[in-house]
Amino acid sequence: MSEVSFKLFFSYSHEDETLRDKLAKHLATLKRQRVISSWHDRKILPGQEWDHQINDNLNTSDIILLLVSADFLDSDYCWDVEVKRAIERHDKGEACVIPVILRSVDWAGAPFARLQALPRNAEPVVSRYWHTQDEAFTDIAKGIRAAVEELKQKRQRKQQEAERRRQEAEALGRQREQEEAEKLKREQQAEIRRQEAERLKHEQEETEKLRQNELASEKGVDYTKLRDLLAAKKWKEADYETYLVMLQVVGRKDEDWIRSEELLNFPCTDLRTIDRLWVKYSNGHFGFSVQKEIYLSVGGKPDGQYYKEAWEKFGDRVGWRVNGDWILYSNITFDTSSPKGHLPLRRYGRRDGGSLRVLFSRIEACKV
Repeated sequence: MSEVSFKLFFSYSHEDETLRDKLAKHLATLKRQRVISSWHDRKILPGQEWDHQINDNLNTSDIILLLVSADFLDSDYCWDVEVKRAIERHDKGEACVIPVILRSVDWAGAPFARLQALPRNAEPVVSRYWHTQDEAFTDIAKGIRAAVEELKQKRQRKQQEAERRRQEAEALGRQREQEEAEKLKREQQAEIRRQEAERLKHEQEETEKLRQNELASEKGVDYTKLRDLLAAKKWKEADYETYLVMLQVVGRKDEDWIRSEELLNFPCTDLRTIDRLWVKYSNGHFGFSVQKEIYLSVGGKPDGQYYKEAWEKFGDRVGWRVNGDWILYSNITFDTSSPKGHLPLRRYGRRDGGSLRVLFSRIEACKV
């Protein structure tokens, strides 16, 4: 047994109540099958507002039966309220209005005259046309059943259409979500590419700055050759090139010596450049700053003074002294298998380390 699906409203004159009840009995099968439920004003309970109840049911019914008779047409309430509202709802497609001609009356020109009426041929129930009233009411019941079936099909089509639109809306929503997701993904990828491009550009700029700073000089000295020799691990050639560029910094020529006072005023920028190149390309194994730290670790002081014991310990640590003797330059090991701080070395007096100790003092002052 299906649930009640269509609500039927009786609009009638109380003078036709007996005929209304007979019609209701002929609709019993539809009610028992729960195809319809019916309402009329006699169902208003004591204490309820009858006008409110009528309007509420009139506005919510699926089928509105206009039980037409002279008394019905003569009723101001039926004509001005119920018929008017019924036709409005019918024209909007909200309800199905069916005129049911109970008794003979001239209803031409009525608002519902354009609608198909029951029984067939709009023959009144109370008429010689019918052998009995039951025959007329049976015809009406069949007509109402047909109307219900048509409404049911319309409702199903409406539900199917609503379902189709819902599915289309969901599909469209999913498509839009997918498009938005793809758009967001493209934007994110574009942003990643932009950030990556900026990062690479920044790295290139920083690399260029570092490259320029790596070879910085206060005296316009070109350290490109020294850098290239160190990068190629040509330690002996780099040691000699270090001697040459330091001569250029203090304004002296090849095969000359750098004086202590010149070392004490050696430009910090150039000192940092030379040391940084040695430290970088030897991975921290060689460099003036490396030598200074070793010297300080064995008790030396960055004041240029000669501390024999500290200097000898320093020589032992960096491999310039072997078994208590200072080695010759020709015995220097020009690779990283040598002790840490072994290079640079050329042109520094190793026995008392006068020039190098002064250089350590300058390194300390320059915060190298």
